[in-house]
Amino acid sequence: MDTLRYTSMRVNQLMHLRLKDINLEENWIELRLDGSKTHREWRVPVVGPLKLKLDILIHEALKHGAESNDALFDVNRFLLDENDREKLPHIPTLQPIKSFFRRLSKECGFQVSPHRFRHTLATELMKSPDRNLQMVRGLLGHRSVTTTMEYIDINLDVAGKTLERELGLHTDNKSFKNIIT
Repeated sequence: MDTLRYTSMRVNQLMHLRLKDINLEENWIELRLDGSKTHREWRVPVVGPLKLKLDILIHEALKHGAESNDALFDVNRFLLDENDREKLPHIPTLQPIKSFFRRLSKECGFQVSPHRFRHTLATELMKSPDRNLQMVRGLLGHRSVTTTMEYIDINLDVAGKTLERELGLHTDNKSFKNIIT
């Protein structure tokens, strides 16, 4: 969940991540053409809270026989014995993730999906003082900022305060205050 949360990658990209796609020395993950909805590749940063968890997962995968070309998020690697693992497909199935989110949604009492992390990350980044629409577009892997804008939820409180501040700069503050009160 943290990989989805901190990177905004799609679940299909998560399933196609190989060990060699993660560079913890330079703090990036290569999102490859395989699994990409936009049919292109790009990198996303690895943030501190995620780095330690990925490092542990990579070491555990290596202990269970994974090689650099193997999928990192293959739960079967940790559940099955070596003979059964050899019979598995090259790309792990999405079923464990779908089952997990179905159970999580039931437990929470509302729909929870991996894709929601993308929307939440985009919205939160655009709330920050350092907001940068091009950066968010790049993280999400969108070709167009128009697509990125569809991911961003408008916070009416923030929008109202921004309007007041910006309109106050361009109008007589006394008149503006009288209009809004």
